[in-house]
Amino acid sequence: MTAMTTDSTLYIAGDWKPGHRATVDVINPATEELLATVPLAGAADADTAVSAAVAVHESGGWARRSFAERADALDAIADGIESRQAEFDRYYIEDLGGLATFAPMLSTISIAVFRDAARLAREMSDEPEVRTGSGAKVAIRRTPVGPVLAIVPFNGPLLLAAVKVSSALAAGCPVILRADVLTPMVSFLLAEVLTELELPPGLISIFPADVDISRQLVAHPGIAHISFTGSTAVGKEIMRAAAQNMTRLTLELGGKSAAIVLDDIDPTGVSMFYPGCLAQTGQVCTTYSRILVPSSRLEDWTTAFGDYFSSLVIGPPGNAATMIGPLASAAQRDRVERYVALAREEGTVITGGRRPPQFDRGFWYEPTLVAGVLPDARVAQEEVFGPVIVLLPYNDVDQAIQIANGTGYGLAGGVFTGDIARGEQVASRLHAGVTNINNFGATFLEPLGGFGQSGMGREGGVEGIQALMEITQLQYPPA
Repeated sequence: MTAMTTDSTLYIAGDWKPGHRATVDVINPATEELLATVPLAGAADADTAVSAAVAVHESGGWARRSFAERADALDAIADGIESRQAEFDRYYIEDLGGLATFAPMLSTISIAVFRDAARLAREMSDEPEVRTGSGAKVAIRRTPVGPVLAIVPFNGPLLLAAVKVSSALAAGCPVILRADVLTPMVSFLLAEVLTELELPPGLISIFPADVDISRQLVAHPGIAHISFTGSTAVGKEIMRAAAQNMTRLTLELGGKSAAIVLDDIDPTGVSMFYPGCLAQTGQVCTTYSRILVPSSRLEDWTTAFGDYFSSLVIGPPGNAATMIGPLASAAQRDRVERYVALAREEGTVITGGRRPPQFDRGFWYEPTLVAGVLPDARVAQEEVFGPVIVLLPYNDVDQAIQIANGTGYGLAGGVFTGDIARGEQVASRLHAGVTNINNFGATFLEPLGGFGQSGMGREGGVEGIQALMEITQLQYPPA
């Protein structure tokens, strides 16, 4: 691998070890050129990583360190990422096809996640909380849950790894980071950063793994908590496997988020929706994939969105002018094409709906606006995970809320209005773990998670750290 320590070893239990299984080709999604061939973890590698994590947990080599000491390590990781930020940005562009205009922002947020976890750790007490409200003296102790399996998806190789790893380390837990086979380059670079630090052997393992080895890790009795970000279907499979060992879970799953545009917003401001709808070519869990507009202005909004989507620059992700890059893989593009075919059966494709003709290679797809479908149409109900936006009309706010809440998902939602107080009222009725007013996305420095089919538990903030700790009640003898 270019600029990597090794092209045949895996970072297991704090050391680089030869891979014992297959390899995977990493493809640049913009050009289909081979970026690297990297090793995948095998069954023995997975067992070694878990055994090492169990050993460091049982020895107390990390758990017994003070919160302040753990915070120092988190700051050191942040420093290490910052010192190689340009490399992380390059791999985001080449590995995922992410835009050069977004790359520095995402890596900067990732650094901030580690620093904020360090800040929160320093604010936590190593002493138990003593309570007397029940009439007896009771001490409440929080202790690390144990080895954490952190599974990150292809679309968040650094940022989501930062959220999961920082919380685990702050809580006092060893962590195994399973990188996605589509975008593993960032994980190898992160492992290089960790190599420079003085961390207990076995505390951290980082490697890509295929489905079979991922299932082995999920079912491993040595894993105490699984933190997974990905599809709802895979999340349910993980739940079933985790039930055998009563493994704790944090699941951040799919979404079909809606942005409700109130009647005081003019279609001339359509460009404000770009980051929330089409950032990373729609491959973001909180993407507004449904836009709800007043039926009285449906024609105006349809024209505005159609014209705007048609104007967006599709091009190489490294170019500053590019607004739409490639999808992450051929499989992702095939998935998008299947849903657009459904959209043509269920409604009308206003603009887009095809591979851009100017590219001979790469996994490209035009930003696509769909209209004329019912709220229960598949393209309006199921997560596409691509640049496909459905425009839906509503007659009044009550109907807008009903449509917005009318999927099994509950990850994110937004309200766009010139009246913030009115926006707050509408947003409070959305069944979603993340809501916005005239904004998009989520902060990863505060608790993040979804309702319903969008998952369970929360990551980020103090809640994300405490989720990786067990609570013990210690009762003292009566006075």
